[in-house]
Amino acid sequence: MVKNWGLSACLSKNQGSGKISPMKMIKNTFQILKHWILTQNSLTKASDSRRSGMVATILMLLFGGATAFGITPGLSTGNHSITPVIEDITRNELLGVSTPGLYTQQDSVHNGDTLASLLYRMGVDDQEAVSFIRSDNTASAIFRSMAPGKPIRIQKNPNGTLVSLRFPLNDQQILKVSRVADHFEATLVAASESKELLQATGTIYSSLFAAADNAGLPDSVTRQLTHLFSTDIDFHNDLRRGDTFSVIYEASTDEFDQIKPGRIMAAEFVNKGQTFRRVYYATTDGGDYFTPEGVGIKASFLRSPIPFSRVTSGFTTERFHPILKMWRAHKGIDLAAPMGTPIEAVANATVVFAGWKNGYGNVIELRHSNGVDTVYGHLSGFARGLRVGEKIRQGELIGYVGMTGWATGPHLHYEFKINNVQRDPQGAEVRRYLRASVNIAGRAKNQFLAATAPLIKELNAIRGTATAAANFE
Repeated sequence: MVKNWGLSACLSKNQGSGKISPMKMIKNTFQILKHWILTQNSLTKASDSRRSGMVATILMLLFGGATAFGITPGLSTGNHSITPVIEDITRNELLGVSTPGLYTQQDSVHNGDTLASLLYRMGVDDQEAVSFIRSDNTASAIFRSMAPGKPIRIQKNPNGTLVSLRFPLNDQQILKVSRVADHFEATLVAASESKELLQATGTIYSSLFAAADNAGLPDSVTRQLTHLFSTDIDFHNDLRRGDTFSVIYEASTDEFDQIKPGRIMAAEFVNKGQTFRRVYYATTDGGDYFTPEGVGIKASFLRSPIPFSRVTSGFTTERFHPILKMWRAHKGIDLAAPMGTPIEAVANATVVFAGWKNGYGNVIELRHSNGVDTVYGHLSGFARGLRVGEKIRQGELIGYVGMTGWATGPHLHYEFKINNVQRDPQGAEVRRYLRASVNIAGRAKNQFLAATAPLIKELNAIRGTATAAANFE
């Protein structure tokens, strides 16, 4: 009993003195515990239960003190009972009504997914369903369409059996697999979409694409924006901090809640204090862009096949070639851009060559009207499906920046030929090809102004909201 009392005193001393560090206290207590356990071998009258009680008391004191140092002050450490709540919050989104006991889930195809692994990840454990889809002529089309990123929506029972499945085979057809009584059925239904107008506004602080990302503007819409204003704004040299843009564009939302951005309907760009506006108007020719006054803005040729680039080597009759190490003419311009940057056709054209040609590497030659050809060299690759004889529209993707052929770094070699003679793409002779406007006049102009008035009104509202927000900040 004396030894036991002495142990308690030592523990109390260690814990209550306040003059010893926590780690040292723990070390000393372990030594005392070891000594006490060894001495218990000589106490023949001590019962096992008493010894166990002593050990438990010491461990409680020891670890009770130790754990106290790891608790953040101010946080409650009381014991609270936690009762899990399981609630069916699932909604039958396809029908728009609640269906107790059914769970709707949406996911997308990942790299390496099989149908079985995809369904298993969504909580479906139904070999009968997988076997049906694999063997049915209609349902098995899913295996040929499981590209990464494609959405899938399923309904399942709580036990993991499949009730229904919907999967987009393409832009027009949705595969629907449904459990009917004791078997499955597969059908193809038309894809449905709802269209709406979306808007975005932004201010440039570092780059246009950074501002567009902050505004939530899709890349495809940003590229349209550069096309619309390319005849008035040099997007490499003219942009300034504080420039603003506002955009109204079409978008389609499918039944899988995926938003597909479409055509810009109206846009405004304020560059260096000067305001430019564009509005889309449907004409008998299929539609085009104009100023709010009905002035046509379409250019015969874009300024550059790469909107964001800089000229690293100009058109000259005498240039020291970096690879051949000799002086020779450079009958085009070199546009610096990162590897893989998209290249666009500068005007409507026909592909007359797409392949490998000596120092050009991968090269494309387009034939335009009025005896004009354009050449695009050193490409890393061509747009999918590009072939000789194909008709290309202005702004359409034709290839990607590379460094094939005689090139020391990634760039685009661009040539502008008039009657098969290379001309300076930045020269006065070529600049006259950059604009070919068709204006709306007479009775047609009144129709134009009436049709585009709502879009102009909305642009004004966006500008007012953006200005108010900027003043508030």
